[in-house]
Amino acid sequence: MRRILFLLLVLSLSIIIIGCGKNSEDISKDIIGVRGKIKEMQMDEKNNEVSRFLVEGEKEEDVTYDSAYVTIDNHTEFYKAGVKCMLEDIEEGAIVEVIFDGAVAESYPVQGTAKKIKILDD
Repeated sequence: MRRILFLLLVLSLSIIIIGCGKNSEDISKDIIGVRGKIKEMQMDEKNNEVSRFLVEGEKEEDVTYDSAYVTIDNHTEFYKAGVKCMLEDIEEGAIVEVIFDGAVAESYPVQGTAKKIKILDD
């Protein structure tokens, strides 16, 4: 009897653990926060580099927001044509795609820190 109860307990726990796990495809898929044109760039006076910019675009099917203030930090990654690049490669007027890192402030436009920024067009 104890063996049957033990086996049922192990089976139940296995099903719960497997059911609660995330599919690896779900984890690897990044959600695009905003895609659009950089309208305004704000400088960090202390470091004399861009610290945040305003992106405005269209609310599309695969995009969460149509407008956002995007903050850049030391962990933000930059890409152009699928190749890593630098912050210096981003200019006002460029078309970018932003993936946020964590939560965004739900003001309008939203405000969040970028995890990845892809330069789509200059």
